[in-house]
Amino acid sequence: MHQTTLNDAALALSRVLTFHRIHHTFFGGFAILATGADHRESKDLDVLVSAPKSTITEILSDRRDWLEIPQSREDYVAYFWNSSSFTTSPLEPKHMVLVEMFVGQHDKARFPESRNTVLRGCKMGTSYVPIVSEDVLFRGKLNACASRGKRSDAQDVDYLVSTYGERLKVVAKSLDKRTVGLAVRRHPELRKVLAELGIGTRGAVWGVRKAKIEVAVVPQKWDVHRGLGLECA
Repeated sequence: MHQTTLNDAALALSRVLTFHRIHHTFFGGFAILATGADHRESKDLDVLVSAPKSTITEILSDRRDWLEIPQSREDYVAYFWNSSSFTTSPLEPKHMVLVEMFVGQHDKARFPESRNTVLRGCKMGTSYVPIVSEDVLFRGKLNACASRGKRSDAQDVDYLVSTYGERLKVVAKSLDKRTVGLAVRRHPELRKVLAELGIGTRGAVWGVRKAKIEVAVVPQKWDVHRGLGLECA
């Protein structure tokens, strides 16, 4: 999907949440792109939102550019953002962007560090949106590598290490060994990448040698939040 279309969806959501004073930040593949990466594409948005699911559904329910995807998880709500509300001609292409929000009433003091990043959209103009910091992105992507075999996750970790290696060396000292071990078992190429941060992976891999590596682990309640460093009940 074209980057400006994703930017439009991010700008549209961020403006609504900011208007309602709801703390939020973007992470995942879209956030990687927002740092200037050119090795990947993204088809959706991942957003951490400090508000209950009920609040989000109430805010977006009357907006015709937002279509809820019904599901029962308490910590997650998904929508399609429809660009048709902002088209000026019937001949213009219309886009639907999947927006996945990981919600919950989080302590603002413990909310992941973010930085304001300028996005330029086609329909929504230019403005700032909050993107999680590189160290939080790194933790989240390593956690994703531990739970699934998606190649782009490992490429994202490689990109973050090569781009922000010096900063990430501080984060590396507090990484969960089980997460490191599972990530390297799924993505052996990460052994060399993590070594650049001074992370010895042999012991971590040995510690999870008996763990069953499934095709993908379905995230349970609060798993994504914890992967970004949030403590959830």
